[in-house]
Amino acid sequence: MEFLRLLEGLRTPFFDTVFAAVTHLGEETFFMVLAILLFWCINKRCGYYCFFVGFAGTAINQFLKLLCRIPRPWVLDPDFTIVEAARAQATGYSFPSGHTQNAVGTFAVLGLATKKKWLKILCAVLIIIVPFSRMYLGVHYPADVLFSLVVSTALVFALYALYSRGEGISRRFRISFFLVAALSFAFVLFVNLHTWPANIEI
Repeated sequence: MEFLRLLEGLRTPFFDTVFAAVTHLGEETFFMVLAILLFWCINKRCGYYCFFVGFAGTAINQFLKLLCRIPRPWVLDPDFTIVEAARAQATGYSFPSGHTQNAVGTFAVLGLATKKKWLKILCAVLIIIVPFSRMYLGVHYPADVLFSLVVSTALVFALYALYSRGEGISRRFRISFFLVAALSFAFVLFVNLHTWPANIEI
């Protein structure tokens, strides 16, 4: 909380607006739109790669949120304030950060897919700024952001090994689909078979 309080003391209306806008780049809708654009405008390999990194990350993220059930910073400390513009998108539990998961995966995939140096630099900057925005806005702890950054980076490089090889795209798609389906099935089983407290948010 000390770091979040430090950022709270540094907030200004201008940066509140900037980071409230930047943080939207970590939403699920953005990675799905980018995956479609990559699929149609670049090549199918990049599109599948982006989609499966994002989908696998989301499944893992939601599983860990329900497993750990860590409240948001302002819930644990009522004296702590957040940037109100971020409250509507900060639903559910805090750990890990879904926006960080999506942003790191999305922009890492795009950075690996492009040969343009300026775009690689932009992706690298956004990989840092979007996760930082979650802490600046007061909706995530540093641990939420750092953990998601590590998991998403691991997914990016694990699936890169699959999508950088020369086999046909249909085989890569089948392998990715199987992995994501297995994660989704495990999540559904967990939600339905686990004994939950009466006040849990599912």
